[in-house]
Amino acid sequence: MALLFQPRRALTARRVADNAAPQRGDRPADRGVVLRAALEAVVLADASHFRDLFTDDVTFTSPHLAVTSQAAMQAVLGVPEDSLSDVLIEVRLLETAGDTLLAEWRLDARFSGPLLFDDNLLIEPTGGRVKLTGASVAEFRDDRICAFRHYFDDSELIEQIPGVPAQLRWRFGPFASPGDDLD
Repeated sequence: MALLFQPRRALTARRVADNAAPQRGDRPADRGVVLRAALEAVVLADASHFRDLFTDDVTFTSPHLAVTSQAAMQAVLGVPEDSLSDVLIEVRLLETAGDTLLAEWRLDARFSGPLLFDDNLLIEPTGGRVKLTGASVAEFRDDRICAFRHYFDDSELIEQIPGVPAQLRWRFGPFASPGDDLD
């Protein structure tokens, strides 16, 4: 499972952004660099840098999950997103307030692999580009993130995919209710 969709499957997302994760023991990290690297790591489910980016007791929330430790975050975000490739994450705004950073970002990717959405909708890839905007809030303790919150609407991605029936677009759209059925 990665940040954008639920549930996830196998393994082909490619890292494109140039946000190298800072290494522990280096000079104090630039928090903007840490936030960018953390955003990339969770979008692509690259847990290899989690230890350098997040505290052990990190709280992580997104539209699809909430966890309260780095171990739990790694367990649920441990499989890379395989429906998207050629991923580019552009941070468009970065604001600081004390130990908190707010990032507004835009994801641009190729829809290159099948997507199982909400356990009951298989969407075949089109090969086309998709975009998603969102915002993330990172609270820091020293040079690592201790709370990471994400706000986005992944139905924005569904709207960009041709061939998804209108009733499914509505069901997964911004006004859908969890109890809506597909009839």
